[in-house]
Amino acid sequence: MDKIPERTDELTDFVLNDVLYGVELDPADGERLLSYMRERHEHLFGPHSTYFVLGSYESPFKYRLDEVLDVLNHRHDAYAYLLATQPDLNVSDDVPALKVNFFLHALYADSIPLVLEHDTGGAVAEFGRVERPTLLERTYLFPRAREERYDDESLLTTRDAVLARAVELAYHADDLDGELAALAERACDRGLAISVRDLESYLETELGGRTPSYSGVITDSLVHLESLNRCFSWTTTAELDDRLSNVP
Repeated sequence: MDKIPERTDELTDFVLNDVLYGVELDPADGERLLSYMRERHEHLFGPHSTYFVLGSYESPFKYRLDEVLDVLNHRHDAYAYLLATQPDLNVSDDVPALKVNFFLHALYADSIPLVLEHDTGGAVAEFGRVERPTLLERTYLFPRAREERYDDESLLTTRDAVLARAVELAYHADDLDGELAALAERACDRGLAISVRDLESYLETELGGRTPSYSGVITDSLVHLESLNRCFSWTTTAELDDRLSNVP
């Protein structure tokens, strides 16, 4: 498909050929599919802008998705939502309902913001799905700490900047313990009362004890989206809010 299906028969063909790859769809499931779309019509179509927000539902990463929803829903005539808040698709057990439901919403959303903070879990599967040409032109990716913005010593003059640098180190440092110790020492030299334990506690809160990273496959795709001006790195929540201005 090179465009979003506009008629019900096109939609059914898309689900069969591009989502299920030719798996037969029971006529009753086809009716349920179309009924579901009619029920969601008020939310997915109309004069408002729709934002299908993707990312990790795990704690604490879900907090960032909630932040994105809040920012986008404050726009005039906007409807930003997660798939988890949408009704389940009632189809036969041999049909991957979650996958089909994902594509139904992705196909008709005006924009698809995806917040990426690590390279495991459902967010990565979603990342693979939105790279399809039909969806890529409406996808905006927000990877955390893709770029190191706080590695300049002159910026480490506030507590917030030091904490942001700790997040960057969690993503990029080969020896995180050593780098955090050095960072805490530099903070102390600047009159900031921040200990290594403070930094570790902050990272636990922000990253849930995970050691974040991006695999080579993910990094390669990030380079692709950066070249398309669809990839916007962020480190702090305030920066994420600011980067969302790139989503029309």
